[in-house]
Amino acid sequence: MVQENVDTIFTVAAENIYPLLQSSLKGGLKVINSKLELSAAFMALAYSRLKRKPSVLLVTGGPGIVGSLSPIAEARIEGDPMLIFSTLPPNDGKRTHMHQFIEEEDQTRILEPITKRQFKIREFKMIADVVSKAFKEAVEGKPGPVYIEFCVEVLREESDPVEYKREETVVRKPSVNEVETVVDCILVSKFPAIIAGRGVYLSDSVEEILKLSRILDAPLTTTIMAKGIVPKDFELYAGVAAGKSGNITAEKVLEKSDLVIAIGNRFSEMGTGRYSLKFSGKLVHINVAEEDIGRAFKPDMGIVSDAKEFLKILLKKLEEKNVSRKCGAGETVKELWKMEEKELEKLYSSLKEGPIKSWEVIDTIKQFIDEDAIIVGDVGAHRIETFIMPLHAPQTYIATTSYVSMGLAVPGAVAASILFPERQVIGIVGDGGFLMTGLEISTAVQYNAKPVIIIFNDSSYKVLRIYEHARYHTDTEELYKLPSTDFSKIAEGLGAKGIEICERRQLYQKLKEAFEWSKSPVVVDVKIDPETIPVPFQRLYSSKMINEIR
Repeated sequence: MVQENVDTIFTVAAENIYPLLQSSLKGGLKVINSKLELSAAFMALAYSRLKRKPSVLLVTGGPGIVGSLSPIAEARIEGDPMLIFSTLPPNDGKRTHMHQFIEEEDQTRILEPITKRQFKIREFKMIADVVSKAFKEAVEGKPGPVYIEFCVEVLREESDPVEYKREETVVRKPSVNEVETVVDCILVSKFPAIIAGRGVYLSDSVEEILKLSRILDAPLTTTIMAKGIVPKDFELYAGVAAGKSGNITAEKVLEKSDLVIAIGNRFSEMGTGRYSLKFSGKLVHINVAEEDIGRAFKPDMGIVSDAKEFLKILLKKLEEKNVSRKCGAGETVKELWKMEEKELEKLYSSLKEGPIKSWEVIDTIKQFIDEDAIIVGDVGAHRIETFIMPLHAPQTYIATTSYVSMGLAVPGAVAASILFPERQVIGIVGDGGFLMTGLEISTAVQYNAKPVIIIFNDSSYKVLRIYEHARYHTDTEELYKLPSTDFSKIAEGLGAKGIEICERRQLYQKLKEAFEWSKSPVVVDVKIDPETIPVPFQRLYSSKMINEIR
C-alpha cells in the first residue's frame, strides 16, 4: 500500500485485523480508529473526495463489514474510489467462529452489488497481485469501491517480501466521429449552455471546461456535487443546475438554451430538484460510465468518455474550425443574477418572524468561512439551504445527491479536519443525522481535530415531514418527531466545546465564538423553526410553510 501512496487507513480495531493494523502503524501509516464501522466508511469516502485518490477501509468480517455497507454503496453510486479490506474466519474446519456466515461466499455476495469488483486472498503470495489489480479497478472508468477479503491465516504467514508492480489504467476516449457530431450541433445552436458535473473535477479538466465556455460564449452551470469548481469572477457562471432546488439563474439559462452539453454528471433525483430540471433544446450527455447515461433524461446524444479526453478533442476540433462566438451570454447571465437576487430577497425578507430560520444560519455562516473552507453536508432540510450557497474553491463541498445516506457530516468533517488540520472544516448536520453518527466527535478529540459542527435542531426529521405532506398529504408526528436534545451538553461530555443558540440575537456572536475557538472541536446546537420549508424547496413546492403544501 505504501507503493500506492496510501498514507491513512480508516478502521474500527478488531481481533482478526490486529496484525495488519499493527504492521500499518509500524510502516508509518496513519490509522484512524473510529467508533463505528459506518462512520469509518464515511471517513474513507470523505478522504477519497478530498484527496482525489483511493481511500482504504479495513474492518473485521461479519458485523464490521456489514456495518460499513451504506457508505460503500454511496461510493459505488456516486463514484468514489475505495479499497475495502475484510476478513474470513480461520480455515480450520470449524464453522461456528465469531463473525462467520453460514456459507463462506455469503459475505462476498453481500458486497457484489455495491462494489466494482471482489477479490479473495487465500495465500500470502497473492497479496501483491490482488492489491495492484484492486487499485487499478478502483480508479479506472467510473471510480468506485473494490472489496478485498483475506483469510486470517494469511496475516500470520512468515514469508519473504514479494515484488509489487503497479498496473496501468486505461482511459476511456470518445471517437472522433462522436466529437464531430457534437461540433455540428454547436455550429447550428444559437444559445448553448454547459452543465459541469463532479466528473469534470475528477478528471482534472476544470481549465478545459472554462475554456469551452468562453469559446462558445456559453453559460456554465454546475451540479450540486461540483459546486466550487468555477472561479467567482468567471463572467459566464450561471450557478447550480438543480431545477427548482438550485439557482434560478441556472434554471432560466437551461430553459432558454437550444443546446445543453452535460459533462460528468448523472442527473440524480436530488441533484435535479426531484427531476424539476427542464430542457427546451437538445441534450448531449457525456459520462465515463455508460450506466449513468439516459437513466433520468434521455439525451439526443450520449457519449461514453472520460471528461478530459472528450474536452481535449472537442477543443481541438473547435480550434481547427476557428470557432469563437459572442452571443451576449455574459449580459444575459448578469441580468439573471440580478433577478435571482431580488427574488431571493423577497423570500428571505418575508421569513424573519418567529424562531430562527435555517437560511439565516447559512447566511451567518457565510460571513465567517474561509476561501478554502471544507464544508461537509449531511442529508436533510438544512443541507438543502446549502445548494445555492456560493462556493468557489474545488472540492470544498462534500455531500450526497444520488445515494443520499444520512450520517456523513460528522465523520466526514472529522476526517477532513484530521487530513487538513490547517484548513477550516465545517460540518452541517440536522439533529437526526447527529443522533446517528455524532459520537465521532470523540474521534475528533482523540486525534486533535477541530471541526466546527453546526446542528440544525428542530426536534424532527423535517425533510421527511415535507415529503410526507407533498406525497401523502398527511402529518404523522410519531414518524418524524425526535426528542428534544441539548447537543451542546453531549459535546462537552465528549471533550469538545458546546454552544447553544436559541434566539436570533445570539446567532452572529455565538457563531463568531465558534469559529474563533481553536482548542478543540466545537458543536453548535442551533434551535431552528420546525415549520419553515428551506428556501430552495419553497420554489419546488410553491409553499413557505410545511402545512401549506398541497
